[in-house]
Amino acid sequence: MLEKRLIAIILIIVVTILGLAACPSTPGVSNSVDLMPFNENITAFQVARAMGAGWNLGNTLEAYSQGNMPTTVSAQETSWGNPVTSREMIELLANSEFRTLRIPITWERFIGPAPNYKIDTAMIDRVQEIVDWAFEFDLYVIINTHHERWNFPSSENEEAVKILTALWTQVGERFAGYSEKLIFESMNEPRMFDTRFEWSGGTPESRGTINIWNQAFIEAIRATGGNNDKRFLLIPTYAASADQKVLDDMWVPRRDNRVMVSVHAYTPYDLALNTRSPRYTFDPGVAEDVREIDALFERLSSQFIYQGRAVVMGEMGMLYKGTSDEGNVENRAAWADYYTGKAAALGIPCLWWDNGIRTTTNNEAFALMNRRDVTWHYPEIVEAMVKNFR
Repeated sequence: MLEKRLIAIILIIVVTILGLAACPSTPGVSNSVDLMPFNENITAFQVARAMGAGWNLGNTLEAYSQGNMPTTVSAQETSWGNPVTSREMIELLANSEFRTLRIPITWERFIGPAPNYKIDTAMIDRVQEIVDWAFEFDLYVIINTHHERWNFPSSENEEAVKILTALWTQVGERFAGYSEKLIFESMNEPRMFDTRFEWSGGTPESRGTINIWNQAFIEAIRATGGNNDKRFLLIPTYAASADQKVLDDMWVPRRDNRVMVSVHAYTPYDLALNTRSPRYTFDPGVAEDVREIDALFERLSSQFIYQGRAVVMGEMGMLYKGTSDEGNVENRAAWADYYTGKAAALGIPCLWWDNGIRTTTNNEAFALMNRRDVTWHYPEIVEAMVKNFR
């Protein structure tokens, strides 16, 4: 009799274990991903300060060519001239005191048709691999949607919200177990592309549409369970602009204090981004050189920071200008020091846009990292960035 009871008990234990293994304990969490510890007491402002100096893995997973779409993930990753991303690159970031990695991603080629818009497994697996490397080195990570052509901000574009919801639901489910160091960003610079409004602040309709889509993104992530009901999220202004009329039309949900605002600013424009401008010098002691930077952070502080909303400068940088390998590195380092100093004082992390392009043979040369040798082209600029966040 005792023997039969022991056998019955063993069978019950086995069945229970198998049953637990077959069902995820938390909705939205994959069986292969356990829930990581999540710091529920940390605030958005504390996260923003902790993110510090950051770096964009630019011209890589978001590489996109309309009419000539890559057919594989690796082809897309290298189609704009950068090598395949390696663990060693991420290690260099961490060892150099960068605290945040932003991974721009164009999903469009790798999502299926309506109504499911299923993401190709190879694409989301590759994203997860890079995210895991960053987590290995204790970095914050931002993943987004970048260079998508389905998200033209118009009230008539009804399919866009369906794609956005389906895409972020799948991404949310895949990463539901990750800690607060993984941050989702709804869109990159959503704008009226190929129109006269593209870079001029859009229209009231387009700005309002982006607000609606940002809310759909938030709701999609919050519904996926796991750690996503408390995950920190990033939502952009129109074109990620910091112009006043754009900021005035930005809507942020008041009841969700884990939503942060994403903006980009390459300023002063003629110095930092305009390749046609001969301007290349920067002196923090010259009022004309710092006026636009000061005004930028005054707007962000009054519009968001002082209103209790954290801000992330998702892209910034000063491009290469010069005729030698050294180019204008001294001026760029001085610019980076002043810019990040102003941001750090407000608790705004700054992420350099690195597209892997070093010289002026291309319109936008922002490379800091030599990705093939895994070294820094300009350690002076790196030091100027990270020192203000120590």
